[in-house]
Amino acid sequence: MKISLALGLALPLATFALMGGAPNTAHAANANHSGTICKNYNAAEATDIDYLTNGTRNLNANPRFVICPLVVAATTNSSTKVHVDGFAFPGQTIFCTLYSYDNEGHFLGSKSFPSAQTGTFDVKLSVPSNSSSALSVLCELPPSAQGVIYDIDVVQ
Repeated sequence: MKISLALGLALPLATFALMGGAPNTAHAANANHSGTICKNYNAAEATDIDYLTNGTRNLNANPRFVICPLVVAATTNSSTKVHVDGFAFPGQTIFCTLYSYDNEGHFLGSKSFPSAQTGTFDVKLSVPSNSSSALSVLCELPPSAQGVIYDIDVVQ
């Protein structure tokens, strides 16, 4: 029993040592977030938001806001860039703002679309950030399933 335990511990430790141990530097990585991470911004509007296999849309006859939390790797960069991808039917628009806060809730910055988007879009936004930033995207979706947030790509 003791031998099998010792062998069970020796293999992972040997592998760890051969690979050079734990790296001492952090490396940021890109992250693709499906639009299905977006949730209703206002609690009373939860049943207005609909989820597809490829995104989020609004079923209500009025525009609705959704909030999309982003997972960001710890980085020493002074800014984080994201691409917001989606689609709005002709005559409808989607407008989004990227927000950044530190781990104590202090506002670091925000950036909005330069204009409301219609058709297929891929808009790049950039905000100040630090190693403990929390980011989210707030989007106004058009009524009656006339627009979808497909994904949000974090570029680090």
